[in-house]
Amino acid sequence: MIAKNLGLKMASLFIALVLAYAVHSTGNASVVSIFVPVELKNIPPDRVVVSPAQRSVQITIRGPSFLIGPLASSPPPLRARLPDQIRDRALVNFQVSDLNLPHSIEVLSIEPAQMEFGLEAVEQYEVPVKVVTTGQLINGLVLEGIDTRPKGLSVHGPRPEVKKVQFVETEPLNLSEVSSSGDFILKIHTGNSRVVSSVNSIVAHVRVSKPPTDRELDFLPVELRASVRLPSVKIMPESVKVSISGPAGLVGDIDPDTIVPYVRILDKDKAGTEIAVRVDVPEGIRVVSVVPSRVSLEREQKDH
Repeated sequence: MIAKNLGLKMASLFIALVLAYAVHSTGNASVVSIFVPVELKNIPPDRVVVSPAQRSVQITIRGPSFLIGPLASSPPPLRARLPDQIRDRALVNFQVSDLNLPHSIEVLSIEPAQMEFGLEAVEQYEVPVKVVTTGQLINGLVLEGIDTRPKGLSVHGPRPEVKKVQFVETEPLNLSEVSSSGDFILKIHTGNSRVVSSVNSIVAHVRVSKPPTDRELDFLPVELRASVRLPSVKIMPESVKVSISGPAGLVGDIDPDTIVPYVRILDKDKAGTEIAVRVDVPEGIRVVSVVPSRVSLEREQKDH
């Protein structure tokens, strides 16, 4: 029984060795050329790479097919190091060691073998945020305003490119989806791929209100106000009509007694003087008109 099991184990080992040889043998090797992206290390903090725009190289590799296939479908980056203490230009020679590949993969060539990179100074500026809107408010709502948090953003990038950025725009805010005042998170973009913003989104606080409602209140008595003792005087007419405007709920439920027309009489005012009518109203209410807008000051006649 032991001899039988030993024979099966030996046979299994032999088959495994044959398969391993078949997989790793030169007869099962593949040679492919693929383009890989170039990633740079050691970039100075006050510089940004601006050229070339397309940074990739073509590598030709050889190795087992089961490893070559995944590498071809998902090329690994070539991570090259910039020389120390560079300013505006740098010539980099690419090395096989810049590629992180399995040991069984052989790099036959890297084309081009070197590449010159251009760098520019990084500038940073503060620019305002512009909220872009589309659509129209529904249900008769009125847009009171849009505030952003933050109001401005810091952008940085190559000096010539940053200077072109006057403001950053948000993604469009569809006003037809706004039903009440509130906050909306909007992504922003600088309009230039080489210019980077300090944040990716801002908060837009949208303020909306319902259209104002008008109301007329007639025969409101005019109140006399004076800083001195008044003689026996009266005003004509003694009541006025006041038109007010404001939020629908507030205007509709307002107590007429809270709308107080008045005139302020000064010591110099004499009989026959016309005085402008002013109106005290609750907060949130606006006076549209007063009819008549002026009243006459008359001496009150005493009955004998």
